[in-house]
This record gives sequence, structure tokens and C-alpha cells, in this order.
Amino acid sequence: MIKSAEVKKTGKGIYTITWMGDTEVSIFLLDNQTKEAGKLLLATKEHVVQVTTVEYYRPYFVLKDHNSQITIATRVLPLEGANNFRDLGGYITKSKQRIKWGKLFRSDHLHRLTEYDQLVLNEIGLRTIIDYRRADEYSDQPNKSWEALKNTFHIIPEAERAVLAAKASNTKEKVQHLVNREVDSDVKFDNSGKTMIEQAKDFVRLEENKKSFKEMLGIVLDEKNVPIDQHCRGGKDRTGYGVALILYLLGIDMETIIQDFMLTKELRETRNQRRMDQYSNETNDQNILGYLYSMLDTRPEYLEASFDEMIKESGSIDNYFKSELNITEENIRQLRETYLE
Repeated sequence: MIKSAEVKKTGKGIYTITWMGDTEVSIFLLDNQTKEAGKLLLATKEHVVQVTTVEYYRPYFVLKDHNSQITIATRVLPLEGANNFRDLGGYITKSKQRIKWGKLFRSDHLHRLTEYDQLVLNEIGLRTIIDYRRADEYSDQPNKSWEALKNTFHIIPEAERAVLAAKASNTKEKVQHLVNREVDSDVKFDNSGKTMIEQAKDFVRLEENKKSFKEMLGIVLDEKNVPIDQHCRGGKDRTGYGVALILYLLGIDMETIIQDFMLTKELRETRNQRRMDQYSNETNDQNILGYLYSMLDTRPEYLEASFDEMIKESGSIDNYFKSELNITEENIRQLRETYLE
């Protein structure tokens, strides 16, 4: 029995596959057309192997033993112009089902995609984009496109707290706004993350945000839109909350939902450090620098605050979905039928 498996890209066309199990495993390359196991790559009793394939930009692998089969792919897509583009496939639900690979994605902005990236997204057939950015954000940095892309939905939640530090056009002006206290009067400059916690609560309690995320769930429920990517600027707050809603409805446990949220911290660490170095060149005020870091950072308590607010508002998370987002048992059944295996 294959209990778990993971694949990481470790070089050009080189993939390291690891798994747990106690029998010989055959590893196949998934045929992108038939979606069935295609070319046999190897059979082994080892639990870590390296395979090489250049047939697809982003290959899927099928692991088989005598009584089980698992499809896997890289969690993070190997793109050049986006550093937080991820597949939600493979997560295991509380009922031991798995999210299908290649159906649900999350990412940062798509305006820096290269020609290579567009080929990758076209190959996986990415059909629909849910863009949470404000009008000024997507007009300044419009997404790139590709042949398979058919729909772009602009859903704009109220997320002003998440973009307080992005009001100006460049780093120097951004910091100067804070130095001059040209922000909301109730903002306290420190590294506590309180601003982002309030933003997380706003996703839950503001009526316009309930409307926005109800619309998102409606798009995800429509099979004609699949595969779907949802994104904002960094793929952290607006996207993080939207993805958490979907994962919860699919039956993913809270620990895994938080782990998925926290992957953004790892993937954006280098970018965030570079940005903090730039901020440090503009001010030595540690309170301001701490505040800016809290805005860039990804912390479990940010997402936890959203779920806690649901309980505060509706008595339970399940009740919140039913009473505030109008999610029915039929919606949940349909969602799981579409995205689980």
C-alpha cells in the first residue's frame, strides 16, 4: 500500500520522488491526453528515486503497487515569473479522499509571466482566473494570457488593511507615508500583526466581503470553469482566505489548511527580505520597519483569526458557511464530487 508520495523538481527535467510503502512500486508518466498511466519510467522497492523526463513542462506521475495507485505532481509550479504558484492537488481529506491534481491553483500576480510560463499554464489547460486585485492594481500590472485561458473574474474584496503599506508607487514614498503618519489614525506601528489580524476578521465580517467570496465559491462550483487559479498580488491574504474556504469545504483538516497557508512564507522569504532591505535604506525607525514586516509576513494567527471570527459571528464555522455564504449540503456534495478522488 502506497501511503503517501511527493515529487520535487531538482533540476532541468529531473524529479525526485519519495513515498512510503512496503511493496515494489511502478512509476509511470501520466499521459496528458488520456489522463491515465502512460510510459513506464521504472519499477523499484526503493522509497526515493530520481527520474528524468522532458516530455511535459509540468509532468504528472502515477505510482502503482499491487493494490493502490497515487497520482502526484510538484506542489509549486516551476515558473520563472511567479514565485507562489501552487497546485492544491494531493491534500488528503478527513474522509481519506484526495484533492485531484491540476484542478485548483493559487498564485501571486501573473503580470511577470514569461513565454515559458505561458507554455506551462497552457499545457495544464488553465482555463479560469479569479483576480482579487483592485482596479488600480490590475490596470497597472495586467495579467499575461495564454491560449487555454477563457475566463477572468475580477472579484474585489475590501482589503484596505492589507494594502496600507502599498498606497504609494515606490518604496521611498511608501515608507514616507508611514513616517509622516499618512495612514489610518488607529494604526499602531509595531510588529504585532494586529493590522493583518483585523484584515483577516474583515474578510469574514464585512458584508461586501461575504458577497465577494460567495461569488468566488459560485465560480469554483461551476465545472465549466475548471481548472481555476485564484490570485491577488502576493498570493497571501486575499488568496489565502479564499483558498482556505475551499479547502475547508472539501474536508481538509485545519492543520493542513494552515500548512498550505504558511507555504507562502517559505516561497516569498527571499523576496520579503529584499523588500525589507529596501525599507531599511529609507528609515531606521524599528517600529515602522516592524510594522512593514508584519504586513509582508505570513503568520498562522492571520488565518486563524478568520476562522475564529466565523465562530464568533455564527456559533460555528459550518454555521457561518450556511448562514453567511449560503452554502448548502448540495453545494458541498457537488464541490467534493468535482474536486476529490
